[in-house]
Amino acid sequence: MLSGTLGIHTFLPGRLMKVAKTLQNIYRGEHSINILAFAHGASLGGAQVSTIEFFELLRDQVSLRVVVCEDANAEFVNQLRLLSIEFRTRPCYWRGNLPHLDVSGLKDWIEWADVTWITDELIVAPRVKRVRKVPVVTHLHSYPLLCPWWGLLYGMREVCYEGCSLSRIVKCKQVFNEELSRLGIISSFTGSIYQLLDLVKGPMDYFCWRKVVNRDLIDSIDGFIVVSNFVKRVHETLLPVEGKPVEVVYNPVTYPLKYVRDVKPRENLGERLIVYASGSNPIKGPHLALQALKLLLNEGLNVKLVMFGCRGSWVEEYARKLGVGRSVIFLGNESFARLYETISTAGAVVMPSVWPEPFGRVPVEANRLGVVAVVTNRGGLPETVVHGETGYVVNPYPEDIAKMLLRVLENTIREVVKEKSPKTIDPQASVNKLLGFLTKF
Repeated sequence: MLSGTLGIHTFLPGRLMKVAKTLQNIYRGEHSINILAFAHGASLGGAQVSTIEFFELLRDQVSLRVVVCEDANAEFVNQLRLLSIEFRTRPCYWRGNLPHLDVSGLKDWIEWADVTWITDELIVAPRVKRVRKVPVVTHLHSYPLLCPWWGLLYGMREVCYEGCSLSRIVKCKQVFNEELSRLGIISSFTGSIYQLLDLVKGPMDYFCWRKVVNRDLIDSIDGFIVVSNFVKRVHETLLPVEGKPVEVVYNPVTYPLKYVRDVKPRENLGERLIVYASGSNPIKGPHLALQALKLLLNEGLNVKLVMFGCRGSWVEEYARKLGVGRSVIFLGNESFARLYETISTAGAVVMPSVWPEPFGRVPVEANRLGVVAVVTNRGGLPETVVHGETGYVVNPYPEDIAKMLLRVLENTIREVVKEKSPKTIDPQASVNKLLGFLTKF
């Protein structure tokens, strides 16, 4: 019956014929959806690694094509080749601190797609819609649609739920420069100069961003995928989505087990080693990790802190000022193999962010390797770490962080972490939810 019905597709015009062909593919066991993904790939940060993981999990279930910026990170492009994913590169440029992609020459691919998936903060939706009214879904790994300097808006001192405005962006940039002066990253004199310049630079950034993030952009997006319930709440509060569907899909986090096979608890190995792997950006809280380390050393503990992405940065000088430099191993941007091998031998991983992490890969990566994570109660972090099971969630104060690190180093819960991790963030559940959401369109 089904086969006979599908046989009439040659007599159906336009969209009906496409629907019939899709049903025929389902009946034959072939792909059921054509997904055209867009990615800027400018770096290989957490969002891009998560995107690669999704591509790998999806490639055998759908027909997938990818468009990426011409100047994309070489390793990102190499991963596409290793996964045998068909991709094209297109010119990109930056405006309003956001990447824009040229869709010329992509008409055939846009016509082919059942749904388009913007995997990061790439501005391309209105251009796609002008070629064809194909459904567009945007994947929000952060807050670029809410403010031009979203990392600063949600800032160094408090989480703000009031949205972006001209006065707020100026204030937040000034507070940030004040904090940089306090930490010694810039001098007090330089900080004062920057605060004056913020009176001009703030409005420039705001109006440039507002020109990009406008009604046309939001209207061209049919649905949003967000990486945590926190990101969903803040976007539904501040972004005029007007009833458009918003789906929470946690990042799958499969990379660590590619590089470290043996993740059994290792007795007496690295029990006094703490890993910080979030880089030198002050909103990630490296200064809080160092302050907590000082408290542990004052208690007489023989502790070492490994800090990835901090070598040669202000973090080294800050550690010397605190008098803890000899207890810190500063590393640069190392390979994934070295990162995960180091984490696997640690007694704990710390992510002391002072801004609301949209998701926070590092603690989940640690949990995959059986290592406990101590994180701050910012953004989506409390969703990815189960307090008392896969780690501890604390206030962003060095005393609280040190207290929980001490508890973790006493090896109170490490044995259950690897078992609990897939139940908290399940890769297969994530890809099923992603695919289900895309298929709705």
